[in-house]
Amino acid sequence: MVAMGLTRQVLSPHLKPLSAARMCGRAVCATGSVETPLAGVPTFQLDEAVHADSIVLIASQGCGAGALIGDNMVTSMRAKGARGFVVDGGVRDAAALAACGAPVWHRFTSPANAHRHFKYTGISLPIILPGVWGEVCVVPGDYVLGDEDGIVVLPSAHAVTIIRDSEIHMATEATIKEAIAEGESRQDATARSGRLKHVKPLSADAMATGE
Repeated sequence: MVAMGLTRQVLSPHLKPLSAARMCGRAVCATGSVETPLAGVPTFQLDEAVHADSIVLIASQGCGAGALIGDNMVTSMRAKGARGFVVDGGVRDAAALAACGAPVWHRFTSPANAHRHFKYTGISLPIILPGVWGEVCVVPGDYVLGDEDGIVVLPSAHAVTIIRDSEIHMATEATIKEAIAEGESRQDATARSGRLKHVKPLSADAMATGE
């Protein structure tokens, strides 16, 4: 994705999984804040937005006032098909969430419920999450992949191209590794491989419009 020009797609390493890290699905997005004059959206609307193969992502605008989700919320969303959770904030019932059968990524754990201070202000709308190289915009329906290295967001508009080019890149990397194992220097093996030359950078219009 970096070679394509999509440089802000990796989420912050401050997000950690409670147990198993691997997940893949389509984004269901929610956002909220502790500093909002709005009445707030009922948390039950987030449950209703979940569908099969969802990854639920919650942007908290830096909320540190306690847990945004717990065992009952996760159980409800798991029953509707959620395959993973990314919470830029706190979670509670950590042992239950670790054993729930889906990865739960979080910033911290807390026994306190943040909902007296935190209000959801948007469900099923684009959200902004902290990333490695700047803020990451996640649009509902984007592909979210997580493993032991971290979390990557694939814009749905470019997902087919990203996956196709990634498969070619993985095959190239395997060829480089094989050459190194056979005694060739990493520099020579990489230079000979044509690594990433198959990737076409996106135009400014394509990145701006997602088309």
